[in-house]
Amino acid sequence: MEPPPGLTCRDAIRGMPLAFNAHAAAGLRAVIQFRITGAEPGDYYLRIAGGECFFHEGVFDKPDVSIHARSEVWLAIAHGELDGTLAYLTGRYRVEGNVWLLIRLKSLFSATGKA
Repeated sequence: MEPPPGLTCRDAIRGMPLAFNAHAAAGLRAVIQFRITGAEPGDYYLRIAGGECFFHEGVFDKPDVSIHARSEVWLAIAHGELDGTLAYLTGRYRVEGNVWLLIRLKSLFSATGKA
């Protein structure tokens, strides 16, 4: 599926709750911080609690995991043009905090819950 033209990195992160899989997140309470640099810099976070996911702009005081990426890299991952695991392993972005949440992203944000 081709991403909509003009989709920004902010749009991609803001849209993640639409693909949220509450079943895969059963019992999870977490904050995922995105620190985006590059052509579209911004700070955003997703708060997961009670089987729901909410998008916020800004910096959360103590997130469970922080993802530091250039907007071009995160958009490529969001569009399926770049494998997120490979991008992480090759240093295309870095993570601070609970790496287990990073590993769970695919199942947490997929309509079917299959990673």
